[in-house]
Amino acid sequence: MNRRVVRLTLLLAAGFAVLLVQLTNLGFISADGLRRHELNTRAAAAAIGNARGAITSAEGEILAPPINPGKSDVPLLRTYPHGPLYAHVVGYLGLEAGASGIERSYDSELSGTATGIAVRELADLFADSDRVGDVTLTVHHGVQLTARAALGDRDGAVVVVDPATGAVIAMWSRPSFDPSALVSLAAGNDQPGAGPPAARAYQRRYALSASESPDAVGNELLEGARREPGATGIDLPGEPDSGDPDDGDDGVRLTPLQLALVAAAVANDGVRMRPYVVQRVDARPAASSAEDDPSTLDAFAESAPRDAGRLFDTTVAARLLSHMAAAAQQASISLAPAEGATLAAAIATGQLADRSGSGTQTGNWAVLLAPADAPTVAVAVVIEPDAAFDIGNGRGGGTLATMIAATAAETALALRAGPDSDRP
Repeated sequence: MNRRVVRLTLLLAAGFAVLLVQLTNLGFISADGLRRHELNTRAAAAAIGNARGAITSAEGEILAPPINPGKSDVPLLRTYPHGPLYAHVVGYLGLEAGASGIERSYDSELSGTATGIAVRELADLFADSDRVGDVTLTVHHGVQLTARAALGDRDGAVVVVDPATGAVIAMWSRPSFDPSALVSLAAGNDQPGAGPPAARAYQRRYALSASESPDAVGNELLEGARREPGATGIDLPGEPDSGDPDDGDDGVRLTPLQLALVAAAVANDGVRMRPYVVQRVDARPAASSAEDDPSTLDAFAESAPRDAGRLFDTTVAARLLSHMAAAAQQASISLAPAEGATLAAAIATGQLADRSGSGTQTGNWAVLLAPADAPTVAVAVVIEPDAAFDIGNGRGGGTLATMIAATAAETALALRAGPDSDRP
């Protein structure tokens, strides 16, 4: 009898220990991850109607106006004046839809609940005022517009990054969606299963293969990608986990963002940088306006470049950059970012190993570095198979993707060359 009591006591003690560990995990260790999970809409619902900071582009373009419940003329729901243009980057915040993009990954900063924003000084403990964070992106509005226009009606993605820092200068995915339509849905009016399309730029992996021409440099580029196919660690939610780079296909499976970072590593002496889309966060009282009174802004955090590992040896990166520059010269690819200026570029092209259902259409990809001698811009373009516009020919499709990349690179070089262009 005593032996049974001891066993029961030990069993109950073990059960309580497991329960305590699980509660500790949910309450402390995994709490932030669960709160930010894309299926969790409770945090988004709780944020509706509360003060919230603005989201702006690198030049200061308003992408999501601030919310101040204290002002009667300000709407209590998020509005997105640029519609689908930034849907996959800025994201959305709605009662039924939940949150995505920057709205989700920087929710605590925008809402002012992040440690260091809610209480900046000891006096704030006794002040009856809310604080919020204004988020400034690394994305340049002009380059984002150019990327969308260059890709046109074709599905795919255009990604532009700074090779030295990993800062995302533009990231356009098509098809996109209008976030305002999701936010404006009344409770219970949304259609189950009718979610927005995934971001082609960083959430969809494509099977990529190199061009078949003898002097193609795509194979060397993709070989470097095989060494580090994992997630990039970008500060946006929903990036797919690392996986097998081959994955049973004839090509290397990468997202357009991963492809852009591989090309950027060539320009950065073989080192890949961790990408980011948020440049800085400025804290301020919710009742104030950054436009009316800039003195109320209080710098809270600023992103710093982070090394994500070496993909190529320095000598290999230099040789590959030289080969890519020769490929651009042979294809007569050059850039004119300013009147009277001509810059050499470096390119690599290829096809998508994933084919359309009919098996006759093949998508294409291209990367471009500019200027060729010391690249400051890296562009990746992926065009999905399109039955209405046949790009099955490797040469024609590669040229089309390269032209799109060149257009985006020209705009990036032109806008970033202006005075104080990196600051709004």
